[in-house]
Amino acid sequence: MMQFLEYLFFRLGVMLFAHLPFWLLFRLSDGMAFVLHRVLRYRKKIVLGNLQRSFPEKSEEELAAITNLFYRHLADILLEGMKGLFISKEEVLKRYRFVNPEVVNRFFYEGKHVFAMPAHYGNWEWGVLSFALQVEHQVIGVYKPIHNPLVERFMAERRTRFGLQLAPYYQTRQTMENLPATPALYIMMSDQSPSSHKKAQWVQFLNQETACLHGADFYARKLDCPVLYMDIQRVRRGYYEITFSELIERPSQTQEGAVTNAYMAKLESVIRAKPEDWLWSHRRWKSKMRPISADQ
Repeated sequence: MMQFLEYLFFRLGVMLFAHLPFWLLFRLSDGMAFVLHRVLRYRKKIVLGNLQRSFPEKSEEELAAITNLFYRHLADILLEGMKGLFISKEEVLKRYRFVNPEVVNRFFYEGKHVFAMPAHYGNWEWGVLSFALQVEHQVIGVYKPIHNPLVERFMAERRTRFGLQLAPYYQTRQTMENLPATPALYIMMSDQSPSSHKKAQWVQFLNQETACLHGADFYARKLDCPVLYMDIQRVRRGYYEITFSELIERPSQTQEGAVTNAYMAKLESVIRAKPEDWLWSHRRWKSKMRPISADQ
């Protein structure tokens, strides 16, 4: 019963926001940003703690400015996410432009599968809609399903309507062991905190020891798939440009952790250039590195 009520409230929110014109959507987003930041103080301690540890060199005024911009960004992507559930092909292609798809497509013509590694930066949700419309590869998104099966079913239907295929993260091994005959592009979003501490790869990221998911690194090296970073930048409100850059072309020739290190280094440079567009409300550093005992 509770899951059904959650689904009803979710669909009500979608109905209220998904069909609004963008100009009105962003006026509402301004109000939502104020409520999230100043009234509800949504995860305010987490946001400030993450920023303070990541940018110890910045003043309180600088961090306050980033925080204010972050909540505006958060409200925008929440409402853009709802809008995206019913956005047309024409609209998403106009608002979510791949600047250099040839970086991806050359591997299609070489018959190679590819790993694309975006992050929770900018509007990542529209990426799942846009990929299959702008690259030659068959596109498969590795993702974490929503706990509510009713919401999950609805979201899966909307996300895959332009050609994307979804692969739950718990089926990653099966997905990677059953590669399609035609070249596929695997979307591997890898900036979230891993659930398994034992398998985590640790890197220095934004001045902190950071646990990272190991899957993209492991399978890219095993399958020798070229790895690309997907840089999502807002050019103005409701419009994004996506630029691909090559991280590692031959991962099989690298050591364990090379893909993770390259990805996190690239992401850090993007965040430092424009920090407000990353998801600072996420508990990114909830995992702590365990000290190595003397007998190990």
